[in-house]
Amino acid sequence: MEARTAQRNKFRFGLGIDQIWTIAVLAAFGIIVALMPLIPNDFWWHLKLGEIIAQTRAVPNSNMFAWTLPADHPFVYGAWLAEYLLFLIYQAGKIPLIIFVRFFLVLLTFTLVGFEAKRRSNSWRIAGVVLMLACGMASNNLEVRPQIFSWVPFMLTYILLSAYVEKKIRPAFLLFCPLIMIFWVNVHGSFIVGLILFGIFFTGETIRMVIKSPGAMSFLELRWLVLVGFLTSLAVLINPHFINIIHYVYNLMTDKPSQKLVLEWQPPAPNSYATIVFFASILLLIGFLAYSRYHPTPTEILLIFAFLWLAWSGLRYIIWYGMVAMPILARVIRELVKDKPWMITPPKNIINLILVIVLCVPMIAFQPWFINSLPMPPGYKKLILQDQRVGPQLSVDTPVAAVEYLKQHPGGNLYNDMGYGSYLIWADPTQGVFVDPRVELYPYQQWLDYIKINNGVRYNELLEKYGVNRILLNKTEQPELMSFLEKDHQWLQEYADAHAQIWVKVHN
Repeated sequence: MEARTAQRNKFRFGLGIDQIWTIAVLAAFGIIVALMPLIPNDFWWHLKLGEIIAQTRAVPNSNMFAWTLPADHPFVYGAWLAEYLLFLIYQAGKIPLIIFVRFFLVLLTFTLVGFEAKRRSNSWRIAGVVLMLACGMASNNLEVRPQIFSWVPFMLTYILLSAYVEKKIRPAFLLFCPLIMIFWVNVHGSFIVGLILFGIFFTGETIRMVIKSPGAMSFLELRWLVLVGFLTSLAVLINPHFINIIHYVYNLMTDKPSQKLVLEWQPPAPNSYATIVFFASILLLIGFLAYSRYHPTPTEILLIFAFLWLAWSGLRYIIWYGMVAMPILARVIRELVKDKPWMITPPKNIINLILVIVLCVPMIAFQPWFINSLPMPPGYKKLILQDQRVGPQLSVDTPVAAVEYLKQHPGGNLYNDMGYGSYLIWADPTQGVFVDPRVELYPYQQWLDYIKINNGVRYNELLEKYGVNRILLNKTEQPELMSFLEKDHQWLQEYADAHAQIWVKVHN
């Protein structure tokens, strides 16, 4: 009788309360991602490139859109496949489908982070805690841009390497890594992080083998890691730029305008939710390591230090640190609390499954096809452009109406806000932009002049230097310039809406 009862409990339908921890974190994070406005900076110009690739069946290699540089000025479009995919998605479902794909890829990525944390800790509760930290660290890096296609390849590579060195999978599974890399190298420059992963795992496991650490790999097993690492490195060459893709990444990471002027390339400071969580996670990791009985392997130590150094060097890298370090933290926590009664996994219950469904309902309701029918708070509505001609959930920084006016009244050498340049490239590419988010395209001096003009410093002199006779101004991002133009008789306002202005130079 007891045996039959135990068998029934074993196959009881439902979920354990501990699993809800992880699902609740994913559901809450999914709601946040679904509500994020689509900001223009790194989306629209990529979408235009995708359209060009689809039409010409070739990857462009020049400026094309900026009137301040020759049209044939060289430029490497390293994320060509992501741009092409974005355009295919746009063709299939316009902006709503684009926003949903961002939501899906983010949720899939952090589901993989949660599963890896569960595998290392054998606890959904611990996985939920560290997943919350990883999601928090990613909250400032979720814009729609090619990078969203790189997170799943990163996590799959990380999981495969981790499972292999722990002897959880057969060597043949590693052969997925070169296939993953073929996709990754064509969607985003972060493919270089995949090669770094192989280098770290090889170095760490070699150290374990040399010092004869418990659970160390054999020489034959290490040879498999080297072989697949070599094949993965060769897979990097399968792209339209061949070996030059490495030069592209190097040039981008040493580009002076990007490194010195763009915020996301700067070291983190505890002044935002994502960076506060980042610094808190470091303190938690140090604290738990001090008291836990778990001793990290050389590979885990190298992973933590390498990705911590990467995150410390730039805000844009914090997300990678979170994905790598939080599953390791899960294992450290597990060793600290494994004897605690609350760690025992409770039985499954159908009520828990119902609770999960209830948690997921808002996440579905906030998808772009349904959100306009919901009574959203006024504060949220202020972030969203109410003009629905292009699509839902566009940020107010998207100059839809202003660019429509420019299309109807073309002409002039236009000075524009950088983010506006991205939408201009998509909606009115014949107009030409002064600058746009392709930061590495433009000379450093031009960016310095751009900053001075925005601040109203010698703006007439600098605008004259470039031959500017028309301005598309972002009222939120360029208030100093706006205040100077309003008092300057050399400039006449020809258009204005709630967010943008267009000024034309008066000919004396």
